[in-house]
Amino acid sequence: MNQRYAVVVGFVALAISLSANAKAAAEQTIKDPISISKFVHSIPAYRGDLGSRLSDAGMGVESIWVQPLTKEQVAEDPMNFAPGDVVIHVFTTGTPNAQGCRVLGSPYLIKRGKKYITQDRTGYWLLTGRCDF
Repeated sequence: MNQRYAVVVGFVALAISLSANAKAAAEQTIKDPISISKFVHSIPAYRGDLGSRLSDAGMGVESIWVQPLTKEQVAEDPMNFAPGDVVIHVFTTGTPNAQGCRVLGSPYLIKRGKKYITQDRTGYWLLTGRCDF
């Protein structure tokens, strides 16, 4: 009886561990203002961080969508994605003051390790300060 109990406990512990890992890798939408602020201020950008750049450009953040890519998603587009990549889409508010650069707002980024790779002109301008995307 004790062996069966130990096996059941082992399976339950494994299931809980797998469930926690699956949730950790699942997509999430960040809407809490404090969490949004911490997130955007953690991304390095031209003249500081993404949070400062957004603010300086007259843009606010409504929400942030974050999705770690699965092996299957990376396999579908291996030229653009690598294992461990995380897709980040920042949904902005306000009209950007981009000093002549034609940006539309809502930057789209890929986080690869410690590096952030821009996927659109808005993200490129915010992170680099340049408009030659």
